[in-house]
Amino acid sequence: MAKRERSQTKLQKVLEQKGYSKGKVPKGKVAHHVKPVAEDGKTTKKNIRIIPKEKHKKIHTNRKERSRI
Repeated sequence: MAKRERSQTKLQKVLEQKGYSKGKVPKGKVAHHVKPVAEDGKTTKKNIRIIPKEKHKKIHTNRKERSRI
């Protein structure tokens, strides 16, 4: 599957819609796509969650482990 690019402009707009001033994520947090961009997940208010960096790292580690099984 081809890697899809994320639009920073679109992400900034979504973050503003979610109430983050200037479209920036707070320090120590990241914007996470619930349905990954690689799986046709969109950068929308419904598909973006703001979560701590450590939790984000665990989510992706678990996804990699599940795909190996």
